[in-house]
Amino acid sequence: MLKPALLSLPDTGEDGIYDPHPANIGGKRYLVYSGMPKFTKVPQPDIYLAYSQSDSWFGPWKRAGKILDHADLSHHNSREHPDYEWGIEGAQLVELPDGRVLLNATCFLPEGQRGSRQRVFFALADGVKGPYRSVGPVLNPGAIGENGHSTVMIEGGQLTLFYQSRVEATNHRWRYGLAICDVGVFSKVA
Repeated sequence: MLKPALLSLPDTGEDGIYDPHPANIGGKRYLVYSGMPKFTKVPQPDIYLAYSQSDSWFGPWKRAGKILDHADLSHHNSREHPDYEWGIEGAQLVELPDGRVLLNATCFLPEGQRGSRQRVFFALADGVKGPYRSVGPVLNPGAIGENGHSTVMIEGGQLTLFYQSRVEATNHRWRYGLAICDVGVFSKVA
């Protein structure tokens, strides 16, 4: 049995950790994950980063800290929101051809009916530790519904986004979708 890569840290912002995703950025190995403090009602995770201190996915791993907080996203429900739904989760980091870092994750809009506020969003940074600038929710479900928990792949100058979605018209049954764009679109975002 292998030792765990990371353990949660009681009584901190990482009292609970989940959704780890590996990334290779600038030739270094990283884990990006959701971390949350203790909660009494609804978890409120933010996005954290750790890096391998060796050239191996088996670590040892060193925490680099929080890289994206609720307060960094105007399109995400705040912790104080009277109908708070959930935190930021499912983050993935991808190195763009120009060396910047794309963060792909799931947020929850501050307004709207429950079951219709989950959205995929992108954020950009010059380096893996940030700061990240959100380019906002990137997918509109096109009807009453939501989308999230996505993965990005970059091949041959194209970014392909794989995501889950559900809409009222299908009785909110979950489905998987694909979206594609030219990676060059990110060079137009400062």
